[in-house]
Amino acid sequence: MPRTVAFLFDSGGEDLVGRARTASAKALLRRIVTHPQVDEVVVATPRPEAWMGGGVEVEPDPPGPWAFGARFSALIRKFRPERLLYFSAGSAFLLPDPLLDRFITAAPTGSAYAVLNNFYSTDFALLAPPAALGDLTRDNPIGTRLWGAGYACYELPRSAGTQFDIDTPGELQFLALHPSLPPELRDVLAVVSTARAQQVLEVLVDPEKELVLLGRIGAHLAHHLEREAACRTRILSEERGMESSGRAERGAVRSLVGALAHGRTATELVELLSQFGDAVVWDTRVLMAHLGFWPPPGERFASDLLDPTGLTNPVLRELTAACAGAAVPFLLGGHALVSGGMYLALELAWTNADRAVRFRPLPFPD
Repeated sequence: MPRTVAFLFDSGGEDLVGRARTASAKALLRRIVTHPQVDEVVVATPRPEAWMGGGVEVEPDPPGPWAFGARFSALIRKFRPERLLYFSAGSAFLLPDPLLDRFITAAPTGSAYAVLNNFYSTDFALLAPPAALGDLTRDNPIGTRLWGAGYACYELPRSAGTQFDIDTPGELQFLALHPSLPPELRDVLAVVSTARAQQVLEVLVDPEKELVLLGRIGAHLAHHLEREAACRTRILSEERGMESSGRAERGAVRSLVGALAHGRTATELVELLSQFGDAVVWDTRVLMAHLGFWPPPGERFASDLLDPTGLTNPVLRELTAACAGAAVPFLLGGHALVSGGMYLALELAWTNADRAVRFRPLPFPD
């Protein structure tokens, strides 16, 4: 059998998101390290002391800033895998055991292939053979890069297990409602308020309600909502791929929600959006990029938790306070909230035992 090595990239971090990523990665690691077809597991991390033991090779990150592709390529040169499993911390830990096994053991025909959780925005992947990705600054374009290099690229079926990725506190509010979290992750999420997330779940299963989704929403999710949500959905999808394409860095993001913001205060914008549904799930990064400000992670995450205290940007501070006091629940975050976060929300919404009959048509028999 070809030698299979797993790379797990942990970003570290002592904030809520960083601790949740590490906890979820450790839970995934326990399942990978015992798999009979995984020959070696390598953890790349800025905090090696958090990963000692457990039968893995710990690779401390070099000092100073680094780019994903250079780090990835350096580890390939050092460990020389024939098949490579790549996981970013915060991804894949919700995969059910049968699907995780199918992913690890996948062997499509062809000389060069990849199995990806998401072709357009990759969080974990199988590469055979491994490819150097030296100029990539992040992992999201792995799929499109490999396709350009001639790889046959396969995508796993979309679900909470394949699409959920920890990126902001927004999706953590859904995750904290999961009934079967590993203990270390449940401990981290014990401080997360779930009241607004629970309200969103209640909207999803109510045919008399309407959910507003704003931001980088893909057609896959829109179709999934059409089939699985009982509520009506009002979707404004815009600026997909704004970060991977470099549009955000170039200041080339144009947002319809941003256009609505012109001539209005942030409070007036939130009041307007509140009129269109019973709950709002909002990828606010599109608006930030449109308006030309990008706060540091701590401030973005504070806004996601609807805490305006200490926010230095006056627009973001007012927006956050307005969402906290809005007449309908607002859930704020980034792309992960309106992608994997919503897949998880739909799964959780229907786990309520009181809702034995799902509101949807039956398929016509053959």
